[in-house]
Amino acid sequence: MRYHHGCRLFKTKHWGTLWQNNIPDLDALKEKSRYTFVAIDFEGRFTKDGPLNITEIGLAVLSPSVSANCMSPDDLECQGQAPKIFFEQNQINSYWIKVKGKERSEKGRDRYYFGQPQEIEAEETESTLVSLLQSIQRRSGSPLVLVGFDLVFELSTIASHLSRITQYFSFWADLQEVAAEVTSTKCPGMRATLLAFGFFASDLAIRGKSDHNAGNDAVRELAILVNLLNANKTDTIHIQTARPRDENALRRYWQNRPAPKELFPFTARIRIEGKDLKSLVTNTKQLMTLFPGYQPSAVGMTRVGNYGWVCLPTVEELSRFVEEFHGHKLKGETWIAVTDYDPEIPHLTPEQLREARRAKQEAQREQKQLERRRERNSESDKV
Repeated sequence: MRYHHGCRLFKTKHWGTLWQNNIPDLDALKEKSRYTFVAIDFEGRFTKDGPLNITEIGLAVLSPSVSANCMSPDDLECQGQAPKIFFEQNQINSYWIKVKGKERSEKGRDRYYFGQPQEIEAEETESTLVSLLQSIQRRSGSPLVLVGFDLVFELSTIASHLSRITQYFSFWADLQEVAAEVTSTKCPGMRATLLAFGFFASDLAIRGKSDHNAGNDAVRELAILVNLLNANKTDTIHIQTARPRDENALRRYWQNRPAPKELFPFTARIRIEGKDLKSLVTNTKQLMTLFPGYQPSAVGMTRVGNYGWVCLPTVEELSRFVEEFHGHKLKGETWIAVTDYDPEIPHLTPEQLREARRAKQEAQREQKQLERRRERNSESDKV
């Protein structure tokens, strides 16, 4: 467990009462099911001694009247609506607070589903949260429990910059720690935990760290909470873990030409006569299915979808593909296929390519050492 009384992750002396009231396990969490749960999620970067550097805050509230009821969405028929239906069924209040001057690009971002954002100045962050928690406390009529998923960043930020908000919470729990007790992994991720509880993958736009929306994540944390409150401690919830990456496995689907050319030398560039390739196939997986007789090792398509590439296993297969495909019709369209093979580039396996790169780096390192040695000798001769 990361959190203990001698924890060195952050200072706890000035909010020791709350720190000591940690909810460490599932049984203790179930005992607080009649309390009001407040999920908090921060996005940004932790700065211990510098100014507060969070870009946005998500806060979601689950009232005690519904926190003990099972609201798992695993039996919902309408894929794509599970987070919204969960939000409505559980009567959640959600808040998304954006810090002015620290806005993140909206391109590719997880869109906020639960209302309108509030914008504040950075220096108003603590006072805004204090006012909001005072209002929640007045409405709830029960103690507030701070929850989140992997709370190290949030607790560190609170300890260094937002300690006034700790007075409004009676207890706190890191749901990742609690989930580890009933799941098949010691450190479950939020997305994997939600999937294990029956949410649809298409509903969970949790990708890279920069894609997150703090407002949505706070609601998702409450979804995990509700499912934990209704979990049986004797049952193990199986979480699918990522498979170890095979260093020798070749990637099959590419945006643009498959690379490097040493791994994909026998490649043909293809297009449809008079129109864009995307008018027939919208993605690379569809493109791959067009050529089962050639057994391509990889395919690629430009970002705009005007043409693509097909990688063949041998130079003979490449010649056969171009000869049989160029100028012929498939799916009612005339296709253009030209070779993109450079015989000067050797065909290597992934292991051979790694070894070649290591040898090149070693040769470059030895060359630099030789040059520095020559420079030192030249300087000593001058002296």
